[in-house]
Amino acid sequence: MNAIRSGSIVTWLAICLLFLAITAKSSHAGLVGSWNQDELSGGIIDSTAGHPVGLPTGPIAYGLPGVPNGTYGSISVTNAGGTSIGYGPSTFDSYFTVGADNNNPALNISNNGTLTIMGWVNPSAPVLAASTYRFFSTGSAGGADRGWGIGLRLNGTTGVGSAIRFTTYGIADNDSSTFPVTFDEWIHIAATYNNGAINYYLNGNPLDSDFSVFGNESAAGRLVIGGRFGGNDVDQMGGIVDGIQLYDHVLTPLEIQQAAAASVTAVIPEPSTLVMAAAGIAALAWRKRFLRR
Repeated sequence: MNAIRSGSIVTWLAICLLFLAITAKSSHAGLVGSWNQDELSGGIIDSTAGHPVGLPTGPIAYGLPGVPNGTYGSISVTNAGGTSIGYGPSTFDSYFTVGADNNNPALNISNNGTLTIMGWVNPSAPVLAASTYRFFSTGSAGGADRGWGIGLRLNGTTGVGSAIRFTTYGIADNDSSTFPVTFDEWIHIAATYNNGAINYYLNGNPLDSDFSVFGNESAAGRLVIGGRFGGNDVDQMGGIVDGIQLYDHVLTPLEIQQAAAASVTAVIPEPSTLVMAAAGIAALAWRKRFLRR
């Protein structure tokens, strides 16, 4: 009887691991890049291995505390892990340039396609009266190389009247409805894009929508984390960034909430590891049952 119960438990464990493997794999579907900001020195690495290592410029603060457990709007973080990276203050150029050319998955998303971009930001009070803390940007200076970028738009030094800004370089600065920002506290900002249709999300909650088609990047375009390549002082991040993710499709509000929480939680084994573990346990369970016959 105990042997049968033991075999049943082992079989159940195998089924659970297979379920985790499937759900973990599906949660990464369409993930173009994930920059966890967990590096302790030297550069920035895309955890999906789809981009080259970033080259740092300016004062980069590695190994800062990441997003802690807590409730942020509709996002619940329950198993926080990892660190974050500090950029700025905004009067300095402080960012990572990812790659020496524009041949990477992020810049290959067409302007008539779809994407979701998101990240955690812990903003410091701006030195300048109006700043856009861009944590993710393509293109380059002046908009000549087109592309797009997302950031937290601060319209003053108090945090009142802030917005999420999705810029289509050389075309328009597109802002969400405004909201107050408390400096030195974590918030999650996201935007989806569908052939020009833009939707904004603050802490997993929808704000409003906009429309602006970005121009496809020229050969001079670059992927930049933490600022804007060749931009001016008002385009540089001032504060801490964690858990940046880029998808090649439009996520639902629930998917944004789940992805935001997952981007700063403790790392679980890769799907392949889970599948191997589940298969091994399942084989052990069937072997025990066979030997009992």
